[in-house]
Amino acid sequence: MPPRVAYWTSAFETDMEAVAFEVAALRRHFPGGIAWGITARNWARVSRRELSFHPRLHLVFRLLVRLLEPAFQLNHVFGSVGDWFYLQGMRRRPTVLTAATWSRPVQPELLERVDRFVVEYPGGKDYLASLGIAPEKVRLIFPPVDLRRFTNTPPPPEPFTVLFASSPDTESGLEDRGIPQLLDAAALRPQFRFRLLWRPWGDRGARVRQWIQERELRNVELVVAECGDMAEQYRQAHVTIAPFMTQTTTKPAPNSLIESLACGRPVVTTDSVGLAEVIEGGSAGRVCSPTGQGIAEELDRLQREWDRYSSRARQLAEQRFGMNQFVEGYTRLYEEVLTSAPKTGNR
Repeated sequence: MPPRVAYWTSAFETDMEAVAFEVAALRRHFPGGIAWGITARNWARVSRRELSFHPRLHLVFRLLVRLLEPAFQLNHVFGSVGDWFYLQGMRRRPTVLTAATWSRPVQPELLERVDRFVVEYPGGKDYLASLGIAPEKVRLIFPPVDLRRFTNTPPPPEPFTVLFASSPDTESGLEDRGIPQLLDAAALRPQFRFRLLWRPWGDRGARVRQWIQERELRNVELVVAECGDMAEQYRQAHVTIAPFMTQTTTKPAPNSLIESLACGRPVVTTDSVGLAEVIEGGSAGRVCSPTGQGIAEELDRLQREWDRYSSRARQLAEQRFGMNQFVEGYTRLYEEVLTSAPKTGNR
């Protein structure tokens, strides 16, 4: 029998949030589980498979979790080493924590509650080691992509099109995501087309739209929509970009880059992205300097050698980000944790 897993997460929009997609993928293979957590995007969702509440209802959430947690064999936190609220709330079961996002760590005694940690990029092991976490407690499991949905297709017509699909929720994240530098690159390459996809929540890209108008960038398009068919968005582009400027507020393994690779669309990123070394090592894209000029130069190279980089992009997705590898990795990890966990007693 598959283990019954309680997934602690703040992401529930599977079509727009990478963490929610990962949790949903695991829940399909471990059907006796539940996803629960706090999210500001709705007041309450209650069902047999999902339990989410607005932060103002956190006391209700704590009470229900306290009552329901004994029904599950394993806690799995999908978030970061800074998830104080979730780590503080857990009581009785073995715990896995997937560090899918960056955050300042909680106090060491809370991290000691975690039986195993998962990182989604090779350098994550070094970061956890710097926090004093023993290497034998850390596993590397790359995030997945649906290789049947995101498929390799011929390039779209000209102009050469650059896709950005990693919008922040708030205006304060624009600098961290490298939006000013991306617009600098657009100004330097007016012959290229730049498409910026924005999630339909938060600030909705108002400041970015203002910047585009002020710079008179006629080659930049801002699209605010849910974009349910993301595979088609990648197919309409030649390249996907994530010009992140910092590691502290961005995702080390952006879903947009992984999905782009699966569609045979090479990527451009900075070394602030955790997957940068994997992308560069696989010749599936370019790692640029964090400037408009640096971005523009790497886009030039991908345009010249698009066929070669496109082929390597799909190969890398198949080698590292397949769904089977993802599920098999967590299946082994769950078995390991449950086998070594104490049979009785509170944690």
